[in-house]
Amino acid sequence: MSLLNIGRTAVLSSNTLLNTTGNNIANINTPGYVRQRTEFVSQQFGLGVGQGTTERLVSEFSQKQLRRDTTSAAYSSQYLSEASRVDALFSNAANSISTGMNNLFQQIQTANNDPTQLSNRQLVLGTSQSLIDQFSNMSTLLSDQEQFLNQQLDVYVKDVNDFVSQIAAYNVEIVNYGSSAGRPVPLDLLDKRDAAILKLAEFVDIQTVDAKSGEKLVFMGTGQSLVVERGQFNLLSMRGDPDPNDREILLTLRENADAKVALSAQGIGGKMGALTDYRLQVLNPTQQQLGQLGLTLADSMNQQNKLGLTLNGTIGQNLFTLPSSKGLAFKSNSANSSVIVEIEPGKANQLPPNNFLVKIVDATTATVTALDEMGQPYLDSNGQPDLTKVKTLTSATGFPSVTPFTADDANGDLFGLKLTISGVAGDEFILKPLSSAARELQMATSRAEDVALSGPIRGEYLISNLGNGRVEGVTVFNTNPADSAFLSNGLRDGPYTVTYQGFNSVAGEHIFEIADNTGVIGESRFTTNNFNNMFENSTSVPNLKEQLGFDFSLTGIPKPGDIFTLDFNTNGYNDNRNGLAMSALQNESLVRRSPDEQSSAVNLYSFNQSYGIMVGNIGERTRQARTADEANIAILEQTTLWYESLSGVNLDEEAADLIRFQQSYAAAAKIIATSQEIFDTLLQSVR
Repeated sequence: MSLLNIGRTAVLSSNTLLNTTGNNIANINTPGYVRQRTEFVSQQFGLGVGQGTTERLVSEFSQKQLRRDTTSAAYSSQYLSEASRVDALFSNAANSISTGMNNLFQQIQTANNDPTQLSNRQLVLGTSQSLIDQFSNMSTLLSDQEQFLNQQLDVYVKDVNDFVSQIAAYNVEIVNYGSSAGRPVPLDLLDKRDAAILKLAEFVDIQTVDAKSGEKLVFMGTGQSLVVERGQFNLLSMRGDPDPNDREILLTLRENADAKVALSAQGIGGKMGALTDYRLQVLNPTQQQLGQLGLTLADSMNQQNKLGLTLNGTIGQNLFTLPSSKGLAFKSNSANSSVIVEIEPGKANQLPPNNFLVKIVDATTATVTALDEMGQPYLDSNGQPDLTKVKTLTSATGFPSVTPFTADDANGDLFGLKLTISGVAGDEFILKPLSSAARELQMATSRAEDVALSGPIRGEYLISNLGNGRVEGVTVFNTNPADSAFLSNGLRDGPYTVTYQGFNSVAGEHIFEIADNTGVIGESRFTTNNFNNMFENSTSVPNLKEQLGFDFSLTGIPKPGDIFTLDFNTNGYNDNRNGLAMSALQNESLVRRSPDEQSSAVNLYSFNQSYGIMVGNIGERTRQARTADEANIAILEQTTLWYESLSGVNLDEEAADLIRFQQSYAAAAKIIATSQEIFDTLLQSVR
């Protein structure tokens, strides 16, 4: 009987081995299937083979490494896909804003060569319109990509929730089977759960922990729970507060929707992390820098045009209309609270490529804080708020204030903003003056005559002068009739005369008398014969330069009694002095690099430098993403081979096992036959 029992257990064990091998071969193309192996132990006293156990061949270490590498590869692939779109957009020469700016300044130079030609001025306006159209088109494409990114986030959130639900459901099924040997967990359930976890790893960075009950607990790489014992969290893609376009990712407990946890935009990993990082590192900075460049260029052109004389003989006005915007109010703000955001004329060069936080601190005080790329206030080297990037505003009448806040209310630097604030203590607003600025720029005029190429002041000397002094370096810095000597088509109390009184040997000074058409208004004194900035050196009227809005210098050596006049440049059509100053804007450092204090010249760029840095950042991010993607794909391939070497089905190996188990089955059957023959022989011997 023992030989028969041995044969019986051998046949059964061989049959089980054949079934296991056949199942492996049958599922070679099944996604997520893990190779199985059946192992047996011998029975005591040489009574055959004992009960077998079928298990999956899987290494926990290689499996976790596969998930990590899957997350990394999915992240870099998604990031590269998004960044490549913007890189292709800005690397296309047809879309180059730098070329558009160069064309504009080239047309200004052409107009300077013959300022009397109306057609040349019309070309300046036409090129300006083409340039702001380029700004608008590029900004619109970036805005479209932001909307597409938000749609992708919504889809990915749904996918993540589906996989989390699948994992939680598999956990419940596995726990219901228990851990008894009489009712083992079907191995295909474990395969399906592992496959769902691997798919989840494509979207977010995850970690897993085995619970005693047999459940797999899943956590995000940043520590938040996704699958807990007998429960799960769901991801929510919410409209941001206060900006609805900035999607917020929240975790909420499925059994209690009120339990919400906000996720940081950094560290999510996977495809979702790639989208949030791409938005922070490429999309938002590019949109902001594009808006900053457009506003600074338009404001600089406006200010210079207002310092010149048009073809109609009047003081120039704005060439471009700069957009205004509204601050984004938080949901917790009081009713009717608001912030109106404008760019202070002539201060766009103080505008950094940042968003800002406005907070009403108390009844009379508000702060304006520059925010970093994460939307948080800057910190200093000690981890404390960087107060150099915080501007404090005071209003004796509360909010709203009587007049808008400008740079004069913030020690000369309010980040180029002009703010009208209404609200109560505790109200907060996010300001995004650059997010849509590039596509909202408009031309303020279509008349070619309005391009102001001439200088508004003409300096002359009397033919009767005995010396060789000449008026040079006439500079105009303010033509606003409200606070300068300029009228729309003339000079208040002009002309202005400067008469050299001679050298006072006692005081050691050269003396010049300054007069307008009403009489003497002051004098200037110089201790050397460098007669620069005549009105700035006025001793009797210290702020004469600011009162008039212009200044000049004398070259040569005047003689006592020599008279020099400064008058409105009536009929100065052949004059291109202001046009030359406008053309010189191309190479001036006018674009602010960061919200750091402007005391350093390295914090300012020219227009082309600013655009080049923006495009360079896009190209560098794309290059890094491409390199990372190539590396992560190669690593994932190696890890997959490592994982498959144990857990994957190898046809050659399974075929060899199939032959071996067939032979063992035949041998086991032979044992039974032999046992039968022995038994028959024993029966015959008894008879």
